Amino acid sequence: MQKIIVLGLLGFCSLEDLKYKHLTVIYILMFGIGGVVLHLFMPVCSIYSILCGMLIGAFMLLVSLITRGSVGLGDGILLVVTGVYLGGYGNLVLMMMGLLLASFWSLGLLALKRRQRKDEIAFVPFLLLSYFVMLCGGV
Repeated sequence: MQKIIVLGLLGFCSLEDLKYKHLTVIYILMFGIGGVVLHLFMPVCSIYSILCGMLIGAFMLLVSLITRGSVGLGDGILLVVTGVYLGGYGNLVLMMMGLLLASFWSLGLLALKRRQRKDEIAFVPFLLLSYFVMLCGGV
């Protein structure tokens, strides 16, 4: 059940990020509240794991504030919510694999001279792709 919810959340946010280049926070927060309620009735991981997963998203929020928006606040909030569903290890794998995929894509765009160094790319589709890899790989 939770895998389908995370897949839906990342899919919805990916479309929004690609189309509008920003995320609507209220939808993400509704998924977060739903995740907390779902864990009350069907716990998948411990509360400590959930808090560690949310801490990873909080770290991304801090990075966003320090870099003055180079990393979007919506990406950090999304990672806080995915931490509720995936726990610490799962959210760390999701974020690291997403960063790795985004960096390969960015390097390819730079090498082909399709984008400049300061251009923005949507990050959430890479999180969706990394979640697909996690589901297929059994991570």
